[in-house]
Amino acid sequence: MKKRIRCFLAGILLIGLTACGNTTVEEDVAAKFENSVLMGDSITEGFTVNEILPKQGVIAGAGATAGFTYDDIGTLVEKKPDNVFIMLGSDDMLMPVADPKELFRKDLTKLVNKIKEELPHSRIHLQSITPVTEEALRQEPRYGRIEEYNELLQALAGKLSVNYIDIGALAKENPDLFAEDGVHFKKEFYRLWLKKLSQSL
Repeated sequence: MKKRIRCFLAGILLIGLTACGNTTVEEDVAAKFENSVLMGDSITEGFTVNEILPKQGVIAGAGATAGFTYDDIGTLVEKKPDNVFIMLGSDDMLMPVADPKELFRKDLTKLVNKIKEELPHSRIHLQSITPVTEEALRQEPRYGRIEEYNELLQALAGKLSVNYIDIGALAKENPDLFAEDGVHFKKEFYRLWLKKLSQSL
């Protein structure tokens, strides 16, 4: 009986240590972003909503576009980050203008060039737009242009001499981690996303 209790307690201790180990690993990854800033819309805002990163490391909010984000450059400059990770486009493609893609290209180019001017020593990373589920696409057909916009993002990254990171592939590999709306993500996805970004540091 005592032996069984000892085994039971040892098992609990092992589980506890494993859990702590995972937490430590996550904290170690997050610590790498101490002097980095993530910019984006409500998808990026999930890093703070899910308590993956502190608020001071994220400049993001619902409805953010490349044009609107330009107004946040002052806040970004104050932080003097080593790395700036940008994910924009999901809301840009929904803009009620004649050519939202061209507007996105112009606004994002302006945004990146201004960041380069104000923060010449910061490394800029453009991230692909994440995909949506089939149901979300039925609800909003304009999301059907995501891949088209990602091709633009990759081309712009090359033209502007900044890093390009494909987060869309990560989302496709983890379809069970979409939130109920099919556009945003569950907490576990943000852990995988941050680990992916850490490879570029």
